[in-house]
Amino acid sequence: MLLLLLVTISAALANADAQPPPQPPPQQRCLTGYMTDVQSWVDERGKLTERAPRAYKIDVSYQFNAKLRLQQQLEAFSCANSSVQYLSMARNQLLVVPKIFSFTDPCDQPLSDTLVYLTLAGNFFYTTNFERPKFEEQMNATNAMLVPAEVDGFVTEVWSFGFRGVNFQNLRELDLRLCGIRELKDSPFKNMPKLEKLYLGENNIYQINENSFNGVSNLIHLDMSRNYEYNTKEVYRGLYFGDLKVFSKLTRLQTLDLSYTKMRRENLLAIKKLRSLLSLSICQTELTNMEASWLAGTSVRYLDVSRNHNIFKDKKALRGVRSTLQVVYANDIALSSLDVFENFPSLEILLVSKNEIAAIKKKIAKSLTNLQVLIVDMNRLTTWFRPTITLMPKLKFLSMRNNNINLISEEMEKDFENLRYIGISGNFVVCNCNARELFLIALRNEKILPDEFIFPINNTGYIESAVYHTGFRDINYLISNRKKVESVCVNNECEEDLISKSSGKFHLFDYDDSSYKCLLAVEGRNTPFAAVPSCGARTQHGIDDVISDTLNKLYFLVIPLCILPLFIFGYVFRRNIRYFFITMRNSTMLSLINNEDIIDENTIFNYDVFVSYCHEDRGWVLDQLLPHVEVDANVSVCLHERDFMVGLSILENIVSCMDRSKTILLILSQKFLLSQWCQFEMHLAQHRLLETRREDLILVLLEDIPRRMRPNTLHYLMLTNTYVVWPKEKAEQIVFWRRLNKSLLAHKLRQTNNDSIA
Repeated sequence: MLLLLLVTISAALANADAQPPPQPPPQQRCLTGYMTDVQSWVDERGKLTERAPRAYKIDVSYQFNAKLRLQQQLEAFSCANSSVQYLSMARNQLLVVPKIFSFTDPCDQPLSDTLVYLTLAGNFFYTTNFERPKFEEQMNATNAMLVPAEVDGFVTEVWSFGFRGVNFQNLRELDLRLCGIRELKDSPFKNMPKLEKLYLGENNIYQINENSFNGVSNLIHLDMSRNYEYNTKEVYRGLYFGDLKVFSKLTRLQTLDLSYTKMRRENLLAIKKLRSLLSLSICQTELTNMEASWLAGTSVRYLDVSRNHNIFKDKKALRGVRSTLQVVYANDIALSSLDVFENFPSLEILLVSKNEIAAIKKKIAKSLTNLQVLIVDMNRLTTWFRPTITLMPKLKFLSMRNNNINLISEEMEKDFENLRYIGISGNFVVCNCNARELFLIALRNEKILPDEFIFPINNTGYIESAVYHTGFRDINYLISNRKKVESVCVNNECEEDLISKSSGKFHLFDYDDSSYKCLLAVEGRNTPFAAVPSCGARTQHGIDDVISDTLNKLYFLVIPLCILPLFIFGYVFRRNIRYFFITMRNSTMLSLINNEDIIDENTIFNYDVFVSYCHEDRGWVLDQLLPHVEVDANVSVCLHERDFMVGLSILENIVSCMDRSKTILLILSQKFLLSQWCQFEMHLAQHRLLETRREDLILVLLEDIPRRMRPNTLHYLMLTNTYVVWPKEKAEQIVFWRRLNKSLLAHKLRQTNNDSIA
């Protein structure tokens, strides 16, 4: 028994020294940020910060035998005017939550009654069930540590072992980050009635159900970000919601962070039931193509869907939150336009970097009446020549870095006048006087306009929920840390000479000495914006400008006059042009036919006749032609829908079957001429006539085809071959079948030859 005990303890220590399953490296921040930027009392490593008052905290993180250390600090704790409200047992190599909450301070106050903030981050709860020896504990005075006194079997424990049977009267925040937790069984938080914030990020949770959050009806913030679970084959599987009622008891939940956790689309049905939800982060969750109004019924104001490709493929995806949505992060989602954000009156911050946006439509800009921040970095924006930005009256911050803007137009300069901050670095700009003006406006404003931070217009409820996202804080951080435009002297002109008379009010938030340069096209070198000649210098070239404008107007008059006859010619001869391209295509296909025979050389003909017809005439072929030809005349017929070989391409089947048929029978109608494959078969039949120099083609007209509808190939065939017309009168049909069968039998009995077109 002692040997078994030692083996068990050794295994437990080995597990304690092991690391949790590997986590993917942290990615770029989502809207809620790392650790959701909520905890101020504990840092990323699990240590208590200065925000936790020294008189109210105990920190035994990073210590071996933390249970003993905790008892020692409790005994020395001064409880006259305080209690233990903050406790950190982070990274203590714990395999389960320890039974420590009945420990009391010198004033006999148990931890379960006094704790308000608790972190167990970085421990090793990643074994679902942990077996340990069942023993009584006693103190070894020599080494001052707890040792087993008696072994009496084994007990099975889950990671939440220490929470069982404990009523936490005042616990408001619980930090269980990076603990390797896989499941939330048996309602582990049911005795925490006042819990408001629960941090379960960076674990391995792969399934939750209706009972996972029993007892925490007051929960406001839930962080389940960065949960990665690998199965036995090292395949990453996503988070599974056992039922749609998984969040049904979280009636006060305002913030849900699922970023970097692989999700299933059906999970969104459970999220849709969170009526009080204000902030949702599903950044990089592999969700795509959200259905229309998938957030309808919620009150979401802050949304992050970044790095989920095509998540807004449906332009109605956000219809359910038009009136509430205030901040949206939609970076790198393969967005080609801003149509999905049309008519969002409450939207104030919009980040759509790393997408495929080429322009901002006028109707979209007009509908964003309260937008204050627009960041469209790394898209495909180009120079524009019509007012766009001024259509968004509240816009203050515009970032268009690393786009395809090659020229600063006069309209763009006017468009920027009401902005407070712009950024256009990273664009390959060709120098013109407007680039100089833009720089000089920013230089002037450094002296006369102080920095102005951006705050929400719709301030209702902002104070209590602002900590759950970083939207406005991120923008104000860029403003407060920007490099100011410095005074410059260029070409013997110094600060007093470089003064702009434009009325713009903006600053450059991304200014750098090397970033605001443009290309002098004539000299082929880069130069600062300030070194470009001013717009007034253009007046000396007035005559050249007049000549250039005159030539441009002349071009606009002459070019349409040249193009118009071409359009008229194309319209008049449209049928001929269409037939020309069809003929060219069929000729190309004929030239690609393999010169080797598909069938064996010793094989002669497999069929007496190959029948070419369109789908609309299928009924006539099956009901009329086959009984009279195959049954009455004993002629073997090849039909594409019956005799084509499976596995070959359509082209190979057509060539092969024509090659193995003595005669080709074309069933002609107006519908036949509309089928591209039928026209190809007709061209191939003509090609065969010319190649073999034999009269083995029979034409049957089911209806009259006017001359204007006949392509040249058909007209030639009708002129050079005798054809039969299907009569409408039954009395005349007998003569029709007699003539057709006679012709088919004559071709059948004719001496065959093995000439092939293949």
